[in-house]
Amino acid sequence: MPIVTTRSVVLQTYPYSDTSKILRLLTLDHGPQSVMARGALRPRSRLSGVLEPFADGTATFYFKPDRDLHTLSDFELTRERQALGRDLQRYAAASVLCELVLRLAPAERDLSLYGVLVGGLDALLEAPAGTVPGTALAACWSLVDVLGFGPELSGCASCGDDLSERNGRLDVREGTLFCERCLPGGGVLPPPELDHLRRLAEGDPTGPGPSARQVRLLVEFIRHHAAEGIHLRSLDFLLAEEIR
Repeated sequence: MPIVTTRSVVLQTYPYSDTSKILRLLTLDHGPQSVMARGALRPRSRLSGVLEPFADGTATFYFKPDRDLHTLSDFELTRERQALGRDLQRYAAASVLCELVLRLAPAERDLSLYGVLVGGLDALLEAPAGTVPGTALAACWSLVDVLGFGPELSGCASCGDDLSERNGRLDVREGTLFCERCLPGGGVLPPPELDHLRRLAEGDPTGPGPSARQVRLLVEFIRHHAAEGIHLRSLDFLLAEEIR
């Protein structure tokens, strides 16, 4: 039974009995793992108040290759992010990031995914109040991209127009752009809004705050391409908070 020590992000926690917790982690070296923190709910435990969602640290646990649940030995906190829970917009976006990782992360080590998750959580924590909506969408789009579901936004998928001067429409099912001539209908994005969407999809939160339509496009895109019919509660929360 080898002892493993690896950087980890706490994605989710829930109680197990009156004194223990089960944690869902994304580890740097071993991908997603579930561990039991025995006694973590006891007031005098050195882990009390440390093992909270979004926290970043170094986890040490007894790794059993044939088991889905391992036993946590220690967790050395690097960065707590409890402040995310005190702001509903930040919390909603951070929850989307963690829930997507819980549902879709590959079983093996993925350094890019780990880096994007940590970077997104840090960006949400540090963003000035007026920039939280853009930061939230940019972080979510970045995670979608590293998970392999990023949209193709270079131009109209039918006629090839770069849409620098024409309205465009994101076909959520296809994950591609079309000009309004090739795909007529409602919900077009004028060039400035389309340019902003492209920057957000590249992980750039700068610019005006995202519109309610851009938030809905992200939510619909994730539901269609990433969730695969699974209901992600955090998406409903994100949509409700971002369009206020």
